[in-house]
Amino acid sequence: MKKYRDARGWLYQVMPDGVGGYTYKGQYLKPGAISWHRMSQLPWRNTKAEAQADLDAYAEQKGWEVI
Repeated sequence: MKKYRDARGWLYQVMPDGVGGYTYKGQYLKPGAISWHRMSQLPWRNTKAEAQADLDAYAEQKGWEVI
């Protein structure tokens, strides 16, 4: 799965919901932070592949770097 970095140095990747692990969504991590946060711009998806497609499209729109 692809991971991204924006111009501010924030990292983005798809992760499970953390409760049951059955839904997936793009999440971000700010530099210096220790916990990931869910991206409100993206919907919850039933598969990791669907969530990755959402994140890929959003990252392309924003011009983020693949890491």
